[in-house]
Amino acid sequence: MYCTTCGNKFIDDPAFCNQCGAPTGKTSNQTVVQPRQSTSVLIGYSSKINDPTFNKYSKKSTTWSFLFAGILAVIAIIAFPIYGNASGDIDWPVSLFYGMGIGGMFLLIALLQTLKKRLDKTWDGEVIYKDAYRQKTRYRDGHVQYNNIYILKIKKDTGGTKKHKWRNIPGPYHYYNIGDKIRHHKGFYYYEKYDKSKDNQIMCAACLSFHDISENVCNRCKCPLLK
Repeated sequence: MYCTTCGNKFIDDPAFCNQCGAPTGKTSNQTVVQPRQSTSVLIGYSSKINDPTFNKYSKKSTTWSFLFAGILAVIAIIAFPIYGNASGDIDWPVSLFYGMGIGGMFLLIALLQTLKKRLDKTWDGEVIYKDAYRQKTRYRDGHVQYNNIYILKIKKDTGGTKKHKWRNIPGPYHYYNIGDKIRHHKGFYYYEKYDKSKDNQIMCAACLSFHDISENVCNRCKCPLLK
């Protein structure tokens, strides 16, 4: 079974697409087994963010980030000399220096992302603006591509605003509504809603996948769902 919105393939029959959050028309098995939580439980910020699973997930994602950057760096260091030798466009050892420079850039990006997560802080805010439109792009060969653009703006309680722009990813846009009180948790991209009492689905703070509101643990990353 595939999502009719984003094309994501489902392993089971979820009520919502865990990639974009769109309803699938199916009823989650867990929805039948587990009763919906009371309204009082679904209002307020969850203390589950302190669960050790989140810390493990964060460390694991950092490790994978450096591993991926390292692989790209090795490929660049090897590929540039090979290309330079085969094409004759780049002489040795200049081709090696190019490869080392590109490889170092990948590692630097991974390092900066890690530092950004460590320097990040938890803050509260409110959704103040939403917009969606269809963008048309025409390429030189005459090919035309259409993309759905989704914009979300959040006003921080400490001052300033945070703007998000997604292309063909409607999940977060539909999940948040203007006026929603939210909390940004340190080191994570997701915003936790203060009031989830009217929601039928919930987004994982770690991997951003969507789940039925009755579920308690993300089946993708195994982190607790914040409710």
